[in-house]
Amino acid sequence: MLENPGQGLQSSRAVSDQVAGYLADTGHGLLMQPSGLNTAQSLALRAGVPSATVFRDFDGSGQDPRVMRRFLDQAAFKARQEGAVIMLGRLRADTVSALLLWGLQDRAGSVALVPVSTVLRESVATE
Repeated sequence: MLENPGQGLQSSRAVSDQVAGYLADTGHGLLMQPSGLNTAQSLALRAGVPSATVFRDFDGSGQDPRVMRRFLDQAAFKARQEGAVIMLGRLRADTVSALLLWGLQDRAGSVALVPVSTVLRESVATE
């Protein structure tokens, strides 16, 4: 489940607990938008729910492909430091173009693009 940007689950602990319980029962994971101490993500992890925080929404504000590639470079740098980051993008022509061009650059060779489920599985394995 992906938390809706700007309308998150983290404003209410009761809602966060309820969502974590539901996701634990159904076997789903949770992607959260970064917010404060990310309490909802911590609650989800405690409940055994695969959970992670989105590092950046790289095309949500109408960024052009050049800016998107810069955001991808920043994410690659952070991924090398932390092991993994999650980027949020939409299926748009500019986004696909930015990903393709970025993937051809040398900097992209130091990281692997993987499904978000891979990062989510690792979140519960390390907890």
